[in-house]
Amino acid sequence: MKHTIKAKQKIDLYNSIVKVELFPDNKTEKTAIKNIEIMTASDNERELVENYLHFGLGLGDYSIVKLISQEGNKVTLQISV
Repeated sequence: MKHTIKAKQKIDLYNSIVKVELFPDNKTEKTAIKNIEIMTASDNERELVENYLHFGLGLGDYSIVKLISQEGNKVTLQISV
């Protein structure tokens, strides 16, 4: 999976809103992203996408506070650094 960070906005000293577009490398990743959006993802699909969002964004040390929204491959997250 690959991604592009579309926007990053600081909301306070430790928190930011990050908009990410995900680009799946294969059908498994594409299906997982879609199923998360429609809330039918299996544990394995959820783990696949969550692990990427937690460890693959290249934002340094951060934690995901919450998923704000998802529209297709576009995800908006609140992160804490």
